[in-house]
Amino acid sequence: MLELPARGTTDHGNNYLAPLRIDRKKIIFFSIFSLAFLLSGLITLITLDILPYRMGLASLLAIPLLLIYGIKFDKVTIAFILLAALILLSGLINNTPIISILLFFRIPIFAYLIYRLVQVYISQDNITKVIKICVLIGLIQLPIIVSQQLIYERLPISIKNKIILIDFDFGTFNFKGDSAMGFFLIMLIAFLLFDTKRNYIIKYKWFVVLWFTLTILVANSELNKFIVLSIWGIFLLRYLNIRTIMLVIIVFTIIAGGLFASGMLNETIDEFVFSVVNNISIDERKQEAFLAGNYGRQSAIAYYLNQGVTWFGDGPGKYFDVLSKTRLRGNTGHIFTFYSELGLLGLLSSYFIFFLIAFPSKNGRMKADLMRIVILFSVIILSVTAQVMNDISIFLIYCIILSTLLIPPKRKEPQLNGGNILARSV
Repeated sequence: MLELPARGTTDHGNNYLAPLRIDRKKIIFFSIFSLAFLLSGLITLITLDILPYRMGLASLLAIPLLLIYGIKFDKVTIAFILLAALILLSGLINNTPIISILLFFRIPIFAYLIYRLVQVYISQDNITKVIKICVLIGLIQLPIIVSQQLIYERLPISIKNKIILIDFDFGTFNFKGDSAMGFFLIMLIAFLLFDTKRNYIIKYKWFVVLWFTLTILVANSELNKFIVLSIWGIFLLRYLNIRTIMLVIIVFTIIAGGLFASGMLNETIDEFVFSVVNNISIDERKQEAFLAGNYGRQSAIAYYLNQGVTWFGDGPGKYFDVLSKTRLRGNTGHIFTFYSELGLLGLLSSYFIFFLIAFPSKNGRMKADLMRIVILFSVIILSVTAQVMNDISIFLIYCIILSTLLIPPKRKEPQLNGGNILARSV
């Protein structure tokens, strides 16, 4: 008599009726990943006149992982708890309304959920795939931001009233998120330039790095341009020999000299000098505008330098209404928000979190290399203009790139002719 194979097996012994395994970690990770790096800008444009979209809420999708895998009380988690304590202390000292304290807690909560998400999902088995997907996302940003810049004038008035041309180059990132998009590329550039033991996973490395650099230079985030040029400067000083550096300087001098002689740089230099002088000479009108909630980086620096040190700030949520997105002071960057509302202690505790993520320790030994130093330097510089802890796309790529330590290092191969680093092809 013909016997049917047992349930869950074929006549070859293979499973065919076994239930499909749902990888909850993978679904949650890539849902947040997609919202942070691919979909938020589009969602915002679609819902602009319907319902305000808050990308930070996407981090709440990681709560099930927190419930399943719990909280791991490592050094980073303890640093988050310290920040939470300082938020409460600042609120108590300044008699801050409880609603303002609770709303400010969104920043460490969102950031911690992202940190724990990466900690739970990223492993040696999938980190290479995640980095390769990040590189693919990075490669499509340049054509997209160029297209955005070209079509801006054709946009409906309702959109143009909410975003100016200089901010309409966010690629696939969140609305007005050009700084986050640039930082995403900077993290990948740092990995490809400095982690020589693990960047072998990306083919055509030099093309990718130059493409990403060009993308940042085409975009409108001036601070990201400064960061990427600084990174290239560090790379040249670290890896190139004196002869190559001198050759670069000579070629640059010849090109610059030719441009000077032709008069092509005169207008650019005049505009730069005017901008510097204008920014240094901050008048009372600009100060008043800053105190009224208008953006002004130079005004903010001048104001806080003249106020003396504040250790606990003026209270969480003092100068920004989260619900209405109304600013009572022009604090647009992480450094100004945390310093003014939580004081110097709150600001330093937030940077301490970034430091511990960048330099993990194992068996009493801290993992420190040039790539991690460059990455920490980049996020601190960006914090002058961007909310680096509150923007989940910034915090997510920061945590992902610093997880590349899981990639098995490439075995050293015999080097020919001195092993010139620029001659290596990955």
